[in-house]
Amino acid sequence: MTDPYILRLSRNCYYVCLGLCAACAIGGLLLTVFHISLTEINPWPCTLYTAVGLYCPGCGGTRAVSCLLHGEWIRSFCYHPVVPYTALLVACYTLSHTVSILTKGKVKAMLFRPIYFYVMIGIILLNWIIKNAFILADGIYLIG
Repeated sequence: MTDPYILRLSRNCYYVCLGLCAACAIGGLLLTVFHISLTEINPWPCTLYTAVGLYCPGCGGTRAVSCLLHGEWIRSFCYHPVVPYTALLVACYTLSHTVSILTKGKVKAMLFRPIYFYVMIGIILLNWIIKNAFILADGIYLIG
């Protein structure tokens, strides 16, 4: 039997994921209709990159989101792998809960697991370490 707290937390996460999906869909539609690039909305460079010449853990995130909204999954992964990971996780989570609701619980939904966030943090740190290792070792800047 599953803990009622986990079930309630999972359902609340489902509502957050639904909101994220709706916001991304509306935002992507507006960006497409008005031909706006995400880099036009946030034109400022990364402070750490400007000051020290090294990437911060979030560098490439805006470009990754932009590529993801344009359907360029591989390019999005190259800019920042946590963005497609999160999109895939949110999509699976939302879809599983929607199917569970529609089938009145006959199909079990994904439950909230802290490991999803630990993997996300690991991806962010690994991405940050690898990209800065290229800079420090060979002077290769992977993000334009």
